[in-house]
Amino acid sequence: MITLRLMEDTMADYQALRSWFLEPELQQWVWCDEKGEPPVSLERIIEKYGERVKHPKDVFPYFILHGGQPIGFIQYYIQDAQTIGLDMWIGAVKNRSRGFGSEALRQMVEVIREKHPGVKTLFIDPEVENKRAVRCYEKAGFRSEGVYIGEEGAPCLMMKIHFE
Repeated sequence: MITLRLMEDTMADYQALRSWFLEPELQQWVWCDEKGEPPVSLERIIEKYGERVKHPKDVFPYFILHGGQPIGFIQYYIQDAQTIGLDMWIGAVKNRSRGFGSEALRQMVEVIREKHPGVKTLFIDPEVENKRAVRCYEKAGFRSEGVYIGEEGAPCLMMKIHFE
């Protein structure tokens, strides 16, 4: 069973993030450290995510749990009054391609709808070549709205869910 919980200001949560950032496939697709410190340090993770956990304002990080154990990460961020963006990944290889990501996204959509009833659009923007992520997001109800060049210079697929 997949559940979500807010990320906590604990060493265990920061260490879980670091272990996932060290996983080679995730390094290909997910932020590891824009300051270019290979491998990403625990201190850098605490610096980046600690503020989000302790003082959430416009970015809300959650852990994806399977059987009560953290297996992945999902966060949403408020773009404007009607638009929210999402980021997510499943950490350990053994937990990928099992439907956990799609289920976590579906649950997060419900969390967002409850906490932010005025939101009209959700978006997520995987790199075009990240086929596993694209399939996951489609299964959760996101639809492609075109390709753009992301901050890192790679083609990204803009995927959205619109609400009435």
